Amino acid sequence: MSKTRILLVGFGQIGRMLYRALLRRDDLELAGVIDSDPALTGRDAGVTAGETPVGIAISASVSGTGDRADVAVVTTVSSADRCAETIIALVREGLPVVTTCEELFFPWELHPEAAKSIDAAARAAAVSVLGIGINPGFLMDYRVAALSALTSNIRHVLVERSQDASPRRPAFQKKIGAGQTPAEFERNRQAGNLRHVGLPESVHFIGAALGWKLEEVTETIEPVMAESDLVLPGAIPVRAGMARGVRQRGCGFAGGREVIRLEFVAAIGEPGSTDRVRLEGEPVLDSTLSGGVNGDRGTCAIALNAAIRVAGLNSSGLLTMLDIPPITGCGI
Repeated sequence: MSKTRILLVGFGQIGRMLYRALLRRDDLELAGVIDSDPALTGRDAGVTAGETPVGIAISASVSGTGDRADVAVVTTVSSADRCAETIIALVREGLPVVTTCEELFFPWELHPEAAKSIDAAARAAAVSVLGIGINPGFLMDYRVAALSALTSNIRHVLVERSQDASPRRPAFQKKIGAGQTPAEFERNRQAGNLRHVGLPESVHFIGAALGWKLEEVTETIEPVMAESDLVLPGAIPVRAGMARGVRQRGCGFAGGREVIRLEFVAAIGEPGSTDRVRLEGEPVLDSTLSGGVNGDRGTCAIALNAAIRVAGLNSSGLLTMLDIPPITGCGI
């Protein structure tokens, strides 16, 4: 079996999770690790990830990476504008790119300048760039597009993702406001520091997939408050009266009415994690993944599986999940 050579760009918590997931697969090979943190430069990637030495030193430069890798997986930031420079540098090395940057999952409506610059660079280099993840990227958007093939005359889309954030990485728990007072939550919400990134992008993706011209897309964010003290393994401690997480809603409107509603709840101690899609069509479809999907592990799996797909594409430019063949997992 030929192996796909993966360059990991960004070696924070998700990058290190990807590293450990990659080592367990026979169809992948680590080609290198890039991170901009000067404190990591020259360190062994395996040791940095809490594993045995691998003999690959972390570098700060993408120069020459196109000669030793088949595809780069970028897990640096959520902002399309901030991620664009890194991606453009990689495609100029001749590398296809998969990125978990949430705003690049479907950026054309909300981040057009970053999208245009990445698309132009990728086309010039004749390589593909794909924004992907578990959410956005699959559970609350692409899954809708796939299920829509089983019905017709769709009138409304409802997607509900509810998850207990206790097993998630600390950075995610902080991003959803766990352990913050109501005043702290509100300050961070207004500053744009506190939210699940990508919900409006998912709404626009669904609209495009179903052929709806959306007239308006809205987003609301509010805290999920703790009624009692919560001290759970691996979770930020939360006192009664503090936020234990976030509730977000993204809606899309067409023809003067709501046609898409996405409900996202992530909170410490949230009971009954689920991922649900309901399509009001002919027939009505209602699909629920009981127990939900762990976002961190799911992100690692879909990013690595997407890297194999993108490495073999003949297309070029900034692509979305609507532009490529289905991404599948590996088996043994």
